[in-house]
Amino acid sequence: MQLHNLEKLAFITAGTLVDIEVLTPTNSKRMKTEFVGLLNDHFVVLNYPSPRRLGNAGEYLKDGTVIIVRAVLESGGGQVIAFRQQVMSVTSHPKRLIFLHFPDQVQLFSLRSQTRIPTLLPASIQLSDEHKLQGIIKDVSVTGVMFALKSEDDLSNLKDTPCKILLDERDNEVNEFSGQICSVRSLADDTQLGIQLNVSEDEMNKFMKDHLIDLSILEPLI
Repeated sequence: MQLHNLEKLAFITAGTLVDIEVLTPTNSKRMKTEFVGLLNDHFVVLNYPSPRRLGNAGEYLKDGTVIIVRAVLESGGGQVIAFRQQVMSVTSHPKRLIFLHFPDQVQLFSLRSQTRIPTLLPASIQLSDEHKLQGIIKDVSVTGVMFALKSEDDLSNLKDTPCKILLDERDNEVNEFSGQICSVRSLADDTQLGIQLNVSEDEMNKFMKDHLIDLSILEPLI
């Protein structure tokens, strides 16, 4: 972990989907919204989340509320940037926006290959004979995923075989990744397949940016 790193804020591009956590008196509410921009040493601007995303946290999203912002940097080699700051103002015209005080420091984390982030992404894997297995992606790292499925069959013969991972459709597009099954573990509740993905760093960063739902497990921001 490194502190300060304020220059890294420039790597968050306008329109980037960021993870924000609104701290309320009793708990916190996490959601996604878009990064709009910043003015160095003055403020950071975020799009105001939709009411569906906000829920009951909307009543606390006002001047003085503390928000934690986390984002995957597209050109940062899989790095995650995070900072916390108070809301400066919430505007309603010409667009509803959140202005945050400019942070005094940001935290920077590297997503190393051993860092596994829990997910629950519905997916399927397609084997070389076109046979498909339905399941979920239970965790993701920068080098691969853990795919879990319900099966009473012995799947140990799948080790070292190539496969494709097909994610559920988003915007009428199917996200597809090729890889190789490196491990097979039969547990009481499911069978877990460790799959190494054949993707570039940029492709993996985009995958994490689009689907990552819990960046906070990398390191608590206090």
